[in-house]
Amino acid sequence: MNKTYRRAAVAVFLQKGSLLVETPEGSQKALDGAGKRIWELLEYPTSGEELLRRLESEFAGDRETIGRDVDRFLKELVSLGLVDVAASSPTGEEAARNRYVWLLKRALVNLIYPEHELRLEYLENPPFKPPAGSRQVFLRDIGRIRPDLLEELIDAKTDGRIRNDFVTRFSHTMVGLARLDNLERCAETVFRENIPGDFLEAGVCQGGAAVFMRGLQVAFGEAHRATWAADSFRGLPQPSAEADIAVGADFSETRQPWLSFDGEAVTENFRRYGLLDENVFLLPGWFSESLTHSPVERLAILRIDADLYQSTRDVLESLYDRVSVGGFVIVDDYGAFAPCKKAVDEFREVRGLREPLNRIDRTGVYWKKRA
Repeated sequence: MNKTYRRAAVAVFLQKGSLLVETPEGSQKALDGAGKRIWELLEYPTSGEELLRRLESEFAGDRETIGRDVDRFLKELVSLGLVDVAASSPTGEEAARNRYVWLLKRALVNLIYPEHELRLEYLENPPFKPPAGSRQVFLRDIGRIRPDLLEELIDAKTDGRIRNDFVTRFSHTMVGLARLDNLERCAETVFRENIPGDFLEAGVCQGGAAVFMRGLQVAFGEAHRATWAADSFRGLPQPSAEADIAVGADFSETRQPWLSFDGEAVTENFRRYGLLDENVFLLPGWFSESLTHSPVERLAILRIDADLYQSTRDVLESLYDRVSVGGFVIVDDYGAFAPCKKAVDEFREVRGLREPLNRIDRTGVYWKKRA
């Protein structure tokens, strides 16, 4: 147990409480109970001793038995390519940075006070009536009284599913932990390999993922890079492309007001996290009008959360050539909306892009630009 481990950057899926992790060969391994908890604890490089100490405090059993089981399990995950053996455990500034980024992610998806969202859901549309006279007790203990609802909500926030619109409404980003983890891994690679360029998100909603990008730049000492937040800041456009119209993809403000936040609201969220500075820029306007002649010069990360076919194509046509070789293109809605997938597939085919398209979770994908 004297080695240091970190989970690999692989696709993850949640299915009825189980965590499915995809091996590099494309098979899946289900993780439940202690296995799922070990995966969670390996978010950052962790020594076997530290992992054992954490598990001893959470699970019953003697140290020798737990250590033997954990060692066997880690060897299996390493052999499957699901866990990497790291050079050493982080210390000092690196450990503090990891703790900051860990907390920032969970604040942005609101896994710090998830019970509040259940309380709001109950008050707006009670799922059931509590016993007479116990309303305040029910609101206080809602997570323990309805652990099924709490688990469902936490799972939704982990993989970015929409749960009764509440994930959308009451957290600063709806993309989920898995896609934030991916963004962090891409940023780590950019910084480690000195890939030049700024970070840009096209389609920012409340700005949470863009805030996270800025947080990563600051935490890793890369604050000289700019963070660009591109959005109409008045919702999505009316569908115009045949692919969007065919599936009734109307996400305009009148239909989906919780997808529409103005520039002041987004700027305020940067400020609340202490990340608003001279290198944060908003690019307002429809993508077809705002991006082609924008002042963006070079990008190390281009994150696209545009939903619609035409919007996705507009972003790719305008900005792909500004992505540095070695940089990343991340598409949030590839697996969720057929028009978005169509736009990406067509663009890659027309441009002859053969870089592997990697899955993040049930919907997000990304690729590293090779040429």
